[in-house]
Amino acid sequence: MVQFTTLFAFLGVLSALCYKLLSYILYRAALKRHGCSQPPRYPHKDPFFGLDYFFKTMNAFKQGNFLDSKASEYRTYGKTFTTNNFGTTVFHTIDSEVSKAVFSTHVAKFGLQPLRYETAKHLWGNGIIVVDGVHWQRGRALIRASFDVVHIANFERLRKLTDVFLRLLPTDGATIDLMPLFKRLILDTSSEFILGEAMGALSNSKECDDFMDAFAYAQKGTAIRSMLGRLKFLHLDKRWWEACKQVTDYADTHVEEALRRREKRGERVQGERKERLRLVDEMAEETQDRVALRSLVISVFSPAHDGAAITLSNAMFHIARNPLVWRRLPTINQRQCLESTILPFGGGATGKEPLYVPKGSIMEINYRAMCRDPTFWGPDAHLFKPERWEDVRPGWEYTPFGGGPRTCPGMRLVFTEFAYVMVMLLRRFKEVQNRDPELEWKEEMRMTFQSKNGCLVGLIPEY
Repeated sequence: MVQFTTLFAFLGVLSALCYKLLSYILYRAALKRHGCSQPPRYPHKDPFFGLDYFFKTMNAFKQGNFLDSKASEYRTYGKTFTTNNFGTTVFHTIDSEVSKAVFSTHVAKFGLQPLRYETAKHLWGNGIIVVDGVHWQRGRALIRASFDVVHIANFERLRKLTDVFLRLLPTDGATIDLMPLFKRLILDTSSEFILGEAMGALSNSKECDDFMDAFAYAQKGTAIRSMLGRLKFLHLDKRWWEACKQVTDYADTHVEEALRRREKRGERVQGERKERLRLVDEMAEETQDRVALRSLVISVFSPAHDGAAITLSNAMFHIARNPLVWRRLPTINQRQCLESTILPFGGGATGKEPLYVPKGSIMEINYRAMCRDPTFWGPDAHLFKPERWEDVRPGWEYTPFGGGPRTCPGMRLVFTEFAYVMVMLLRRFKEVQNRDPELEWKEEMRMTFQSKNGCLVGLIPEY
């Protein structure tokens, strides 16, 4: 029995080695056939599974310096390089031309579903941020039709909730952490936009707090599962499953209410506008599939409630450390390769030669490192310098909402909320003082990275 076990183990290892060798031979042949050059490769200590890089990445997450660690890798290995992720080749890039090819010119050859669906389906279902193909096209069409200018430019909604937010700010210069308040404000604005009523975050509703605790935990657990990839089965957190169910149950409640409202009012008269605008009602006009509506609601809610809040927090974090900026203001994603693809740039040591991306490879585009690339932004790319936008006109060098067909449909909503809140703060406060002894921005992992230390400031009123 022991002999048979040893034999099977030997045959398994031998088969894996043969498969690896054959894959390498075919890859080299494809490079030569298409005139492509291999980009620099990370110097793995474990060439078979890349466990050294995996543990290095896990340690960077644990230490809270993942983003800086990634930036250092690009400085060392170039704008495009590859790593081994449990046998799968991962292309890491900050090359704007490669980004353009992945999101636009070759978009049909790259997808999200193989990477995200199995790790995230318990939270997002068939939502547009985890699927490709027909499900994505249908969901995108429903959401896009509802994100019209009338909805996004609803300043009365913003004004009402921003006034509540401003009343919560101290007027005596006392220290306050703005990040939780920004999150509560944007949670209320996004929930009113999506569901037709604010969740009561600014009034410290317990129901809202319980839901947001569950949502934050579900998101963090989903991010961990995504990071584990093929090892996601190691994520044995019962609380994560409970949090996902709490989120989906909440969405189901509002989907049922939307469908009941639709039944009561009957078919909508062409061109009629409702007094209260609800994204969920708009989507319920197009489909009555409860599971699809739930997935769409959660998919929209995920980026909507966090995007503007984290952007506002990060902006105020840096403004507090650069007080002259505040005084001047009044005057002034990963994709998996679905079929073998040849990209015009990214290959070779300089990244100027064609790049061959085999089917099944993963393309990781690091936006933070791309936005600090000195070859485009200049030698001061690492500095907080808002005035650089007066002259620079980036294309694919700056795509915070993605690009091409999968550009985030909530982009204008985030811009509108961010700009409105910043203007209201500018009108009320003449100075923003840093009250945090930690001067450097430290990361905390969510679905989007946020400031680990929050945003501790003192707001000095205008009068």
